[in-house]
Parts: sequence; structure tokens; C-alpha cells
Amino acid sequence: MMEVDHISYIFGSFSRRRSQEVGAMKRRSLEAPKISHDRSNSAPQHTSKKMETSSSRTKSMCGYKQDDNKFRCPFCKHFFEEPRVLPCLHTFCTKCLETMEKIKGGVEVESETTINVQTEELNTRQDPDSEGSGYGSDKCEVTRDNRTRLICRMCGIPSPLPPEGVRGLPLHYLIQHRMILATLNSSSTQLLCDFCLNDVLAIYRCTNCAYNLCDTCAEASARQKCSKHEILHLDDARKRGISRVRRQIMCSEHPDRELEVFCSTCCQVICRDCTSASHKGHMCELASRAAKSFTVTMRKALERVRNIAKETIELSTRLQGDSKRIQSRCDRVKQEVERYMDVYLSEIERHRQRLCDQIQDAQRENLDCIAVQQAEIQRRLRDAKEVVIFTDDLLTEGTDVELLSFVRTLLKRLERYSELELSHNWKVPDNLQFLPDEIAKDVSEDLCPIYGVITTQTVSPQNCVLQLEGLENIRIGKKMEVTLETYDSSNEPLQRGGETVIADLRHRDAGISRSVQVKVEDNRNGTYNLKFTPDVAGKLLLSVLIKGQPIKDNPFPIVVRTLRPHHGTFHCCTFCSSGGSKEATCGCGGKMPGGYRGCGHGHDGHPGRRHWSCCGNALEHSECVRASSTHYQFTL
Repeated sequence: MMEVDHISYIFGSFSRRRSQEVGAMKRRSLEAPKISHDRSNSAPQHTSKKMETSSSRTKSMCGYKQDDNKFRCPFCKHFFEEPRVLPCLHTFCTKCLETMEKIKGGVEVESETTINVQTEELNTRQDPDSEGSGYGSDKCEVTRDNRTRLICRMCGIPSPLPPEGVRGLPLHYLIQHRMILATLNSSSTQLLCDFCLNDVLAIYRCTNCAYNLCDTCAEASARQKCSKHEILHLDDARKRGISRVRRQIMCSEHPDRELEVFCSTCCQVICRDCTSASHKGHMCELASRAAKSFTVTMRKALERVRNIAKETIELSTRLQGDSKRIQSRCDRVKQEVERYMDVYLSEIERHRQRLCDQIQDAQRENLDCIAVQQAEIQRRLRDAKEVVIFTDDLLTEGTDVELLSFVRTLLKRLERYSELELSHNWKVPDNLQFLPDEIAKDVSEDLCPIYGVITTQTVSPQNCVLQLEGLENIRIGKKMEVTLETYDSSNEPLQRGGETVIADLRHRDAGISRSVQVKVEDNRNGTYNLKFTPDVAGKLLLSVLIKGQPIKDNPFPIVVRTLRPHHGTFHCCTFCSSGGSKEATCGCGGKMPGGYRGCGHGHDGHPGRRHWSCCGNALEHSECVRASSTHYQFTL
């Protein structure tokens, strides 16, 4: 059995009476083991202002039996009593939170002077004189010397407590609502009439106003001609399913007033009396209007988090496949190593063990990398699912006031997870290989060469290619750069560097035996840059070796030429440089009207700037690009 008197948020079929009415009416409990629902107090109560009623006007007795774990506190494993929600969205009983706060190591103190919290919708500061209305954690600014953080027993995240402590955390209204509905729908629950002052069992229920009625009150209600409410027998109502109760949240400052106004300045839900008292002069609006605005924002953020969660599941599945593939590949390589090393003598046993250790290191490194990524993904997925479930339930079942009670906390967490971006390139390389033909470098020189190394790829010089683009137009003093691409035996490009590349550029003309210096740069991605600057014209021969072996199509003949000089005039236009001659031509191809064969300013074909008349090149200090011709031009 479970006491429900302490639940400070009561829904539905429980009449609300003024405190003086309640105090004047004494009643007794029908059964000790039964659960009693206090219907005279429907407002959220807090530690400092809890209204104690020794004898309430009416009570409903029920044998509460609910085995659903979602109604049980994860700390005490009992049914929730005054469930409150931490900023991490995990729920505990109020007494359990207070117990956790007292346990050594359950809290940590953070020294802070001012803690500012801003939301996208609210960019204002709270009035320090305003007090909470049951939502102490909704303040926009908190100034404390030592800020207490309660460590959640579910996720281990330290959650900052509001200035009021545990009692300042918001109540979980949705859970309370569900527990009340479960109680009302239980066949063992005995409900009392909401209108009779004495202990009269209710037999009927009005589905419109959510009141429980006895025979007399039901007949009186039926006699009212103006009333068209549907009145059902309790058994029939339970068979249909009682899903509607009156949900009211009362102001802690004004217990007889319902919360129905939202203060944007303080980010709090208040009553109308608070607007002229502690929240006087603040920006306020009706809770229903404010809830519509925040609902749109929360739905957009919720959709982004849902997409992130979907992508996270896909990425997690892919990484699981990568993990199996890494494991399988490492096992195969290890077998190759052991088969090869078994034929060696006993003195190379240490080398075999070293290779196995290298494989284990590679395997551990790759699997550790996947484990870290997997843990991060699972954490994101778990947190995102909790936010999605909590927000979805609140948007589906919560009222405007209940929604606004968590608006800042939920928006902050939804925004956090919606900004989370998932990398689709999370992948661990699985190209681990054993190369039996490679000489191990970390072997003592006193021993004969020992072969066998662990690597990802092995270069095959005969498959490596030198890109010859640009070598057909080499000029003296012009810096040249060509790219060498390395490939393995499967003609797959290497993804690593570190190979020994030797490039030699020599003159092959008779009488010239000197060479040109070639600089080799390792790009560490399987490509190498060969840079050189020829200083003498003539025929040269470029030879490229990898590990002492020539590459494909080696060697490469190269011809170095001198710069081709310009034979024309660097002018603005043909008309100006020729003194207005109609026969003068220009390499730019422009022509003036009126029988002129050359270009002119502003006419078709003119390049718009000074250029060479021989080839039309606009650079003064450049090589002539006019095609070779057997014709010669003489000026007489």
C-alpha cells in the first residue's frame, strides 16, 4: 500500500475547498491500510509553506496495486512520493533526494559568484526580490558563494540545486497524473462523494466535470434541466477508462489562486495576485499564450534531436561491423605470422613474440578507438532518448503550466543535443598486413637478417607512376615540380609515406657530366613531390628509384629549352605603335574598321591592356607563345 496524502499535486475528482472550510470539517479514515487522497489541497506544496490538514473534508480510499516500474523511485525502489525532477531529467522521491544530499560524497560544492543562464526566448535577468511559485529551478540568475551540486544516482552527472535546495526542484506532474489515473481506474479504490460533507461512498462519475457523485447527488444533478453532463456508474466509467481529471496547480504564495500567468522576466509561472506583488512591473503574459510560443520552439528542437538519435543508431551499427572486421583481419594476420615464424630457429623466437605484440598493440589501439567512439555514441543515444521521451510525454500529456515548468531545462538540453553533430567518417583502418619479404630493422646486427614486419601496405616500385604533366615545357631557371604516386602489389595506392625515394637528374649531352639537384618531399599520403630547377639548356635524363629499384617507365628523358624571345612590340594598340598604318598587324587578332589590319582601342578583339604585337601575350617579361613559322618578317 502507498500513502498518497503527501502528494502535493492532486488532479481530477477531488474538490478544492478553502482552508477554513477544511479545518472546520473533521473526518476519519475508513480503513487503515487503504490509501487516502487528500482532495482539499490541489496546490503544489513546498517545504517552507506546506499546508498541513489534520482532518480533511473528504478522502478517497483505495487499495493501490501498481507493478509498473515507471512509478517506482530508482533510489528506494518504492512508489514515488513527491517525485521531483533533476536537471538531468531523472526523477526521485523528495525524501530520497534529501537523503542523497545528506550522504557523504553524494554532493559536491562548486565555488561560484554568479551563475547566469540565458535562453533563446528569454534574455532578461530575474528580479532578486521575486520568489518562486513552486518552480525554484526556473530562475535565470543565481548568486551564491558555494553552489551545491547533487550527483544523480542514475547517470552520475552533478546537477546544480536551486537556492531552495531539493524542495526547489520541480515536481514531476506527469508521473503524479498517471498515478492518480491508475488509482481512479483501480477496482479496489473506494471514492467518496465530492459534494457530501459526510463519508458517503461515490457510485457515479460525471465525465464532463470529473466529479464523483453518490446516489442523491447524481439524482439532483440529473434533475437539473440545464445540465447535459454525462453521468456514468463508476464501474462503467472504469471499464471505459477514466482518462480525464481536473488538473490544477496552485500558487505557493497565494494558496487559493491557480497558476495561470507566465513571468518572462523571471521565467516563472505565477498567479494573478503575484503580478501585483513580487512580480510587479515584470513582463507577464497568459500561460496559454506563452506555452504556444515555447511549444513551437521545443518541437523544432525535438525533431533535430530525433534525427541525431536516428543517425547515432546507424553509426553504432556500422561501427559494430567495423569492430568485427578488425577482429577478423587481426586474427588472420596473426595466423600468417605464426605459420611463418614456426619454421625459424629458436633464436628468433623473441622476434616472433615482438611481431605478435605489435599485432596486439594494433588490435588494442583499433578496438580501443572503436570502444571510445562506441561509448560516446551510446552516451549520446541514451541522453537523447531520455530527452526525447520526457519531452514527448510532456508535449503529449502535459498542460500549458506543466510544459512551462520545464521549458528552460528542456530547451537547454534539447538545444544541446540538437547541436550535436555526428561524424559519418568515424572509421578505423583495417589494412593490417604481414610482409615476410621485408627486413626487420630492430634486430641485432650480430644476427643474420630476419625478415617479417607488420605494416598496413608494401610499396611495389614497378607499379609506381611519375606524373609527367609539365615536363614537356621546361625552361631554364623555371622551377619544376612533378608528383610520384606509389602503389602496392595489388596496384592499390599507398596511404602512407616513409619509403626511400632517390631521384637523379643528369645531362645526357656529350661533354656534360654534371647533375641537377632534385629535392624529394614526402607528403606522408603515398605521394612524393620532386622539385628541381634546370640551369642549363639541353637534354637531361631523370631516374627515380624506390628502395633501389626503378619505378615504372624509368628513366624519363627531359628537354630543357631557353626562353623564346619576343620579336614584336609591347604596345597599347597597332594603330598607335605604327603611326596609323593600315597594313600593320597584331598577334592579338583585333582589327579596326575602315580597312585597318591591326587592333585599336575599344574595337573588337583588343585585349584591353598593353600586349605584345607578335603573340598577343599581356605579360611584358614572358616567353613568346607564337607558334613556330618558316616565314620571316623584314622591316625596310
